[in-house]
Amino acid sequence: MDGSSAKKSSSFEKLVIQNIENVSDLKTKLNEIISEGKNYEYDVSSCLKALLKSSDQVIVLLTVQAISELAKCPTKRETYAVKDVIEAILLMLNKEVTIERIDLIKQCCRALGNLCCDCDTTRKILIESNGIATLYNIMEISITQTNMPLNEIKLLTCKTLLNFVIGGQEYSESLVKGGLIECVKKILSMEFKKEQMEDDLVSTVLLILSVINDNDPEFLYDSNVNTAVLNILKETTNIEVSELCLEHLHTQAEHDTVKTLLANEGGVNLVCLRLEQLVQRLDSGELSADDNEVDTVMKQACDLIIIVLTGDEAMNILYNNGEGEVYLTMVRWLDSKNYQLLTTAVLAIGNFARRDDYCTQMMDDKIFDKLLDIFELYHGYSVRSQAESAEGAEGAESAESAESSVDANTACRLQHAALSAMRNLSVAPRNKRVAARTRAAAVLVAALPAVRDHHVAYKLLAAIRMLVDGQESVARVLAGSASALRAAARWGADAHAGAGGEAPRLLAWLVRLLPRDDALAGVVQAEGCISSLVNMLVASHSVMQNEAILALTLLAIHTLRNTPETVDIEKSFVTQLISSEIGKHVSVLMETNCAKMPVEVAENLVAFLDITSKNNTIVSDYKDAKVHESLKKLVESRKDFSDALKSCIDNINTVISDE
Repeated sequence: MDGSSAKKSSSFEKLVIQNIENVSDLKTKLNEIISEGKNYEYDVSSCLKALLKSSDQVIVLLTVQAISELAKCPTKRETYAVKDVIEAILLMLNKEVTIERIDLIKQCCRALGNLCCDCDTTRKILIESNGIATLYNIMEISITQTNMPLNEIKLLTCKTLLNFVIGGQEYSESLVKGGLIECVKKILSMEFKKEQMEDDLVSTVLLILSVINDNDPEFLYDSNVNTAVLNILKETTNIEVSELCLEHLHTQAEHDTVKTLLANEGGVNLVCLRLEQLVQRLDSGELSADDNEVDTVMKQACDLIIIVLTGDEAMNILYNNGEGEVYLTMVRWLDSKNYQLLTTAVLAIGNFARRDDYCTQMMDDKIFDKLLDIFELYHGYSVRSQAESAEGAEGAESAESAESSVDANTACRLQHAALSAMRNLSVAPRNKRVAARTRAAAVLVAALPAVRDHHVAYKLLAAIRMLVDGQESVARVLAGSASALRAAARWGADAHAGAGGEAPRLLAWLVRLLPRDDALAGVVQAEGCISSLVNMLVASHSVMQNEAILALTLLAIHTLRNTPETVDIEKSFVTQLISSEIGKHVSVLMETNCAKMPVEVAENLVAFLDITSKNNTIVSDYKDAKVHESLKKLVESRKDFSDALKSCIDNINTVISDE
């Protein structure tokens, strides 16, 4: 039907309705419109607006119901999203709530809810016409008046407000200012006390809370509201309701006060228990592992545990001197065959390991050894996966262990988490010594050449560096592995900041720990190590710049001895310095840090230049890169250099200039 025909038909339809004199026939016509609903093709809005003022309450009821059905159609919705319609409906809702008017109130709420759906026009009219206050009043009555059957009205009012608040922050702010949150809290508290919750109602009010938080991510609900949501989670057996509760608490747990609330009120213990129950139901076949809803709930629950543990106060409460129920559960989950529980446990241990005294206790309890076993197991899985992928293997037999059903991404995540936790546990000097006596050095160093994921590489390099610190035995393990040194150098050239920054630091710490050892020859001879250290000279942090300078200085002292025994290693060192553009890097370091370079760093840099300027090949590179000019600028920009330092710089400049 074309536009003009539709218009003519609508005009005819309106004429038909306007000329119906028999009330019974009018009711039949309205029921026809209701039955066809959004598929009703005529525009009879002017007729329905007039009928809203009818003295016959049945006609009014059917008219409101017809508008509600027509508003399900987006194009028709705009036709009825006008003041004449909305204010007439609000006028009906403002009248006394009686048993006789319950059906009309239901249809009014339905109509407003459908008119609000994806329609800012309706939302704005509701605000302008004080419609939100009207809906609050209806909701309050439905909550407090227990002598009438108002549960459906309560649900419909909540759904109307949900459609309203979905419009954005402007609308959620108007609800918050009007007192909606208090109504929501009352509903949740009442449902919690019931023997049988109304899941649809609970889901709707939880969605309202969620949308308000989506519109304003920084919004913090009153602790009573968050406690009410936690209570719902304690009692519900409905997966959808559980998911909404977890989503709400996870979002709110961005605030430390909520983390502490959940720790104090047993929220994390509850989530742990629910996770174990879900795993049991999965194992028994009662639930399907392929059920996306179950998987989502498990992921949200696991994430909630970890985000709560990022709060210092919450973490201390849950650790409880190593006797906290949640902490002990996490230790137990380190042996779980379920990868989600295992991953959560490893991440949790990493969070508990933020305090040195906790780390000491966990080291004594052999938690480090468990983490090392987990890393080794899943690293082995990743290596096999890489080999099978490279060979195009299909249907390879899986190991009979927890890893057998884990994909490569999960294996990487577990390695990453285990390495992060091991690194945290081994920060304290006492714990480094304990870790050095385990097989950790051998396992981690052996793993380095096979790692392909840059996230895992970053954490692996950091864990090895933490073990190397002050532990000569660990340093020797690394220095003795040419493949590990090459791997570290390869990651040093990586574009990813994590691994790319950690690798040269590991090499620098290694050199610093073995300054006069023949093992340093391995660092010089391993392809890329010198280049990695040279590149670190222009790192953005002075600490890293200084580490690179010290390492290169120690290597220069070790190799540039001009003896028959060191000819080959000296040649290799000089060649690599030149190919790494040492002169250019030194010049850039000085040019970009003239005024802000710490005196200690400047002194170490001058010491390196003094030692290396005794080699003609290196001096030639310095001259080409205009190192002497950069040195002059450095001196001229500084008033805090000692006379001795300036004298040394003058000597270096003379050597380079006369080359």
